[in-house]
Amino acid sequence: MIGLVFLWHLATCLHLAHADNTSNAPTPQPEYNEAVDNGTFGYYPIRTYATTDDITSPQTNFLQWSPQCDDGLSYFITPRGWSLPNPGPMILDSHGELVWSKHFANKFGGQAYDFMVQTYEEQDYLTFWLGDDRVRGHGSGFYYMLNSSYDVVHKVGAASGLSADLHEFLITPEGTALMTMYQVAPHDVTAFREFDPENPEDHDPNYIWDCVFQEVTVDTQELVFEWRASEHVNINETYHGIGPGGTKNDPFDWFHINSIAKDDLGNYLISARYTHSITYIDGKSGDIIWTLGGRSNSFMDLSDGFGINFAWQHDAQFLPTDTFPNMYTPPTARPGYTTKLVTLFDNAAEDQHYEYGLTYSRGLLLEVTYPDVGHFIQTESEVDLNIRQEYNEPDLNNQKVREINGTDPDYTVRVIKSYENPRKVRSSSQGSLQVIPQDGRDPKVLVGYGLNALWTEFEADGTVLCDVHFGADVSWERGDIQSYRAYKFPWTGRPETRPLVEITDDDAEAYVSWNGATDVMDWILQCSDTETDNEQAWADVVRVSKSGFETIIPIPELGLGDARFLRVIALGEAGRRLDYGVSLTIDRGLMASYFPLLSETHLPASMGHISLVKLALISGSVLSGVLLLYEMYRRYLIHKMGRPGVGPLRWRQGPAYRLVADA
Repeated sequence: MIGLVFLWHLATCLHLAHADNTSNAPTPQPEYNEAVDNGTFGYYPIRTYATTDDITSPQTNFLQWSPQCDDGLSYFITPRGWSLPNPGPMILDSHGELVWSKHFANKFGGQAYDFMVQTYEEQDYLTFWLGDDRVRGHGSGFYYMLNSSYDVVHKVGAASGLSADLHEFLITPEGTALMTMYQVAPHDVTAFREFDPENPEDHDPNYIWDCVFQEVTVDTQELVFEWRASEHVNINETYHGIGPGGTKNDPFDWFHINSIAKDDLGNYLISARYTHSITYIDGKSGDIIWTLGGRSNSFMDLSDGFGINFAWQHDAQFLPTDTFPNMYTPPTARPGYTTKLVTLFDNAAEDQHYEYGLTYSRGLLLEVTYPDVGHFIQTESEVDLNIRQEYNEPDLNNQKVREINGTDPDYTVRVIKSYENPRKVRSSSQGSLQVIPQDGRDPKVLVGYGLNALWTEFEADGTVLCDVHFGADVSWERGDIQSYRAYKFPWTGRPETRPLVEITDDDAEAYVSWNGATDVMDWILQCSDTETDNEQAWADVVRVSKSGFETIIPIPELGLGDARFLRVIALGEAGRRLDYGVSLTIDRGLMASYFPLLSETHLPASMGHISLVKLALISGSVLSGVLLLYEMYRRYLIHKMGRPGVGPLRWRQGPAYRLVADA
């Protein structure tokens, strides 16, 4: 008899099974929503999910889209700002759908920076910075390295008692890490402002934020190399105003290092935002080999000043000259000279100040040529500090180019390509430029706009492929929604958590998500009459293709019969079950088991999910209510008839009938 009951329950599930829906057609072109972009839903319109209250994602808006952006890679951003209560690193797929996100809470708000994929000891890791970013523009904290299961494997800090800054963490092929850091240091700044000894705010003057970069070992944080800006660069080279700063409580941020790279020769390339300069540094002595841009610029600009007029820039990187084989042909090699490609993000603005640079931000691809080792010439600025601070011409950019343009033909720079957003966006801070390889073709270029919530993906020749907003455009330059950098990488995530599943109140749909899982191709909804790990007790109900972060699985209209329990299974390629890919079991309650005909009419989940204790309490309450109504109605009828003896709760007091003598 027990066996027959089991078979009958199993048959109930099996007759509901639909044909497999295993096709994985390309996702259609993302739609553009003007209301989302113009601020109708706030500065940061979000998507919420039925399966989790802890995760949201931006409603990405594709102003322009090309199938070339659907390349199997994922976007890596760190949304943060005034509009985000729980910021954190985030992975989105090529259509802007959420792949993974997590808020790493700390006492400073949990704002993450510089999120990317890097290789260490032949394994891919997610890397990002967390710490104290309350000092505007830089921070004090650590870099975190997560494996494919999203577990923190390494927590990397700076050496020599310093704290890792948020701007750069770059793992080298040698297994070391490059990091920026900021340190308060005494330095004479009286040339920049007068200090009033009677003013408490001017107490203890002459302090700067000294900028340092280190190369350290990842596992032990042992120091390999260290360079300090104040030992090699004159602070008079800054373009940044001191304001009321220069004290120990408010040091003068004059240099502002924001990127580091290391070449095959062991030398370093750094970007300094406040000196408008890219500096090439000897990896042994720390001496400056050359400077591109800024007051100590070494290079003659062959592009009418557009190769050195960048300002407040970020993310300088070297590229080999064969990176763009179809678009770019390097000059004929000359003995004793080197030609390289340099990329950077030219902000052309600084904290809503637009005195220098063009009227828009741009990604720049530059060609630089300079003498080899033994021919280096370090230039020195000869412009007096007072003259630098007294520009009166309306076009400071042209004035700047005339003053800094080099005259030595051995040092030349020219613009190969400028990557510009169609709307000529100008971002006052942050930003990035990434070159994305393509097999057999010139690479693509991804530009992130930092303070402004958008990224743009270009062909090598500057053609816009995808223009994506992840916040309303009315939020730009406000800081409500921003991402320090934007990247695109291949990534395989295999979390060791279980998928989350939820069903609607009418049992019409199931929702399933698995934060960070990238191998899921299909979902299978299963049912069983018993809560068991015995696979034979579970039967397939319906199979659907994964769609977005949270897939909606329609439950067949015939319902689930008396199958009390549901779960969802994640399948990968070729129908392979994924490790940890079985969701928690949903108990539909006693109503599903003992009233299957009622359950086929889609009883609300609030009834279907009733436990035995709750069912008993509800039944008792209903019965008591019926008895009470019956007793009240009985007493009412007795009162109408005028009969006595209805007990202590009778409606009338006194005799029920009047005597003749009482008339």
